[in-house]
Amino acid sequence: MALNLTPQYHEADAKYRAAKTPEEKLAALEEMWRELPKHKSSEKMQAELKKKLSAARKAVQPGGKKDSTRADPFHIPRCGAGQIALIGTPNVGKSSIVGGLTNAHVKITDYPFATPMPLPGIVPYEDIQIQLIDTPPVTAEIVPPGLPGLWRSADALIAVADLSSDSVLEDVETCLNHLAERRIELTDGPRELPDEAEAPLKVPGLVLANKLDVPGASHNLEVLREFFATRVRIEPLSTRDADQMARLPELFFELVRVIRVYAKPPGKKPDLDEPFVLPLGSDVHELARKVHRGLEHRIKSARLWGHGVADGQNVHLDHILHDKDIAELHA
Repeated sequence: MALNLTPQYHEADAKYRAAKTPEEKLAALEEMWRELPKHKSSEKMQAELKKKLSAARKAVQPGGKKDSTRADPFHIPRCGAGQIALIGTPNVGKSSIVGGLTNAHVKITDYPFATPMPLPGIVPYEDIQIQLIDTPPVTAEIVPPGLPGLWRSADALIAVADLSSDSVLEDVETCLNHLAERRIELTDGPRELPDEAEAPLKVPGLVLANKLDVPGASHNLEVLREFFATRVRIEPLSTRDADQMARLPELFFELVRVIRVYAKPPGKKPDLDEPFVLPLGSDVHELARKVHRGLEHRIKSARLWGHGVADGQNVHLDHILHDKDIAELHA
């Protein structure tokens, strides 16, 4: 009998492998346990998971064994609808982007290496928030320790380039090479876990070509597109242009590939203040799971207001949801 592991199980397994703290490992293992089919063919895997769960629970108890004696400064707990990490060589403008969009206390300077550790900020977008992380710069020779783990765990990655620099091609190549060496590839599509040992982890991402307002930047943008357009999406930007900065939150929302769905209790108005955030492509079953673990097994029908349906139309539980749909679940 096949195990038939769900996509949610594989996603939880990936979280476990990327976890940096005992608490994160325990949360991922508990999610794996919930998603693991319970039948005879999975008995061996159940036993292995139980052992890992036992050890993980001991590790988070007061006085329990810890993975390290101090916190990992490169581990940034995820919050909001998604987590985006910036990558770039020195002085490309990563801190200006984070400082211009969030309340994070970034240090913006004209000299390199002013950001020694990752620094998160929150970008508001309509009724949700997206986490944006400024990171220490990389060079062709140096990647700060801990950064690769952040690259692998983030929901999306953005390489920042400096259009005023004569070395803009080399700088972008440096970022992409560092990712490739760690089997990470930027994609315009969804996040994809490797199906083979040597296959890359595909992470949604793009290049933000900064300093578009500097003389000569347009030429460098053309050259950048000529060399990299087939490998990665390139978006021009000037952090000094308020209109260009204002379009970034929507761009980030597209990158993290989520949707917002509003719950409507039967006979009541929908709650339009706090949407449920789901991965793009989620169905009604997954919404029920998000509303309350175990509820998906009790849902018999659903009514929907939104994309491609008549208001209040009954839909199947495998109906694919869209951004800003309103759903009424019936047990």
